[in-house]
Amino acid sequence: MRTFPFVAAVATFISSTTFAAVLVFDNAAVFNAGLLESSLANYDQTFESYSGNAAFFTGGTGDYAWKVSSATGVLGQAGVVQTVVATDTLKFDFSSGNVYGIGGLFHYVDAAGAYKSGLMKIKLSDGTSFIRSISSQTTFSGFITTGASIASLELSHIGSTGVTFSAAEALTIGYVPAPGAVALLGLAGLASRRRRA
Repeated sequence: MRTFPFVAAVATFISSTTFAAVLVFDNAAVFNAGLLESSLANYDQTFESYSGNAAFFTGGTGDYAWKVSSATGVLGQAGVVQTVVATDTLKFDFSSGNVYGIGGLFHYVDAAGAYKSGLMKIKLSDGTSFIRSISSQTTFSGFITTGASIASLELSHIGSTGVTFSAAEALTIGYVPAPGAVALLGLAGLASRRRRA
């Protein structure tokens, strides 16, 4: 089993006969190194261009396409996407079947979109749950799975001061690129090595 600094491995049942490991990260640089070690491409998403109320927002494309929603809709403001109702769960869905890593800045915001601290439950589609103390606006949480792909990630409100909303400020998606993209990456690497020689 591979280990990284600041990483915890969580065993999760996939079936009665197999296990998959979910690596849990609290450091963005180490998470990115884990994506590289796992041969995953990455896509970084910020939310400055998302504003107003909607039933859901979408972004990315192909292998790293995502959709974010909650039971009563979502709101984009002040560079975050958040729930509209304080008790709602913010849910990201990844439909490609190629997402094996997900990380980001997940925290609470008040009605004006300002950061707030607290405890948050983060849950992956395979049932892996992680309760996280959000102590700053830059608190990072990330996951890489060695088993089934990640179909969703949920941010649930379990404890903060005052009326606050589950929010995401940035997202990094680790994915297996389409075969054509892998071939292009290989050619780019070969060209880069030839230039250095």
